[in-house]
Amino acid sequence: MAESAENQERRQHKRSPVSSGVIAVLITTSPEIIGSLSDISLGGAKITYHNPKNREIDYSNLKVDLISDDRFVEAIPCSNAWDHAVETKDSVAVGDLRQCGIQFNSLTPNQQFLLRSFINHCSTQEPGHPAQLNTPPISST
Repeated sequence: MAESAENQERRQHKRSPVSSGVIAVLITTSPEIIGSLSDISLGGAKITYHNPKNREIDYSNLKVDLISDDRFVEAIPCSNAWDHAVETKDSVAVGDLRQCGIQFNSLTPNQQFLLRSFINHCSTQEPGHPAQLNTPPISST
């Protein structure tokens, strides 16, 4: 049976899982959202965060700072792709644990280079798959 257009994969870049301790700070017009990064690609990332007061989040003019150990990439322009509550049987996390997907937007060549370097630094290797992203040469045109 053919898969419907709604359910087909839309990502252009393969997502890589990241090591624990990678932090994402979503910068919005409302208070910042601090969460942990689950996976990342050159196209976007998945972030898990707590929203204890179930506050409304303004996703306009969104940027993200990514932090891992001594490396960081700041003010990457992005947009919200999706956001939903995490369903779990753990009573501690019920209610305020959420996940969102962000899509990186209109990256400059420098931002692409920094993001690629960050991904290579913090991604974990899956069995049978290389962890490193190919880095194309920088053109001087």
